[in-house]
Amino acid sequence: MSKIVGQLRSSPETLIEIASRPDDICVPCPFLKGGGCHERGVESEEMVRNRDDAVMEKLNVLAGDMITWAEVENRIRSSISPEDLDWICHDCQWLPQGYCVAGLKRLRD
Repeated sequence: MSKIVGQLRSSPETLIEIASRPDDICVPCPFLKGGGCHERGVESEEMVRNRDDAVMEKLNVLAGDMITWAEVENRIRSSISPEDLDWICHDCQWLPQGYCVAGLKRLRD
């Protein structure tokens, strides 16, 4: 993930495809099995897709859309607040760690 994030930060005009399935960031994950997340069992993929759908709705994008990383960041800045993460990510194990809220605040500053 850090390699992909580094590439996007150094080249924000990189065109990315909005995915509604496991993507390049998911590939090395040991919980990716049979084309979906199995971190917490079979329900994990549904939870991930629900979060993805909520974010796509907030960013006004659809699966298959091609958009630059810079535009994704602009849409995040204008469309997602730290408080939104409480309902978008309510079932994510990382939310209580505070990394995403801190990153979102940095992006918005």
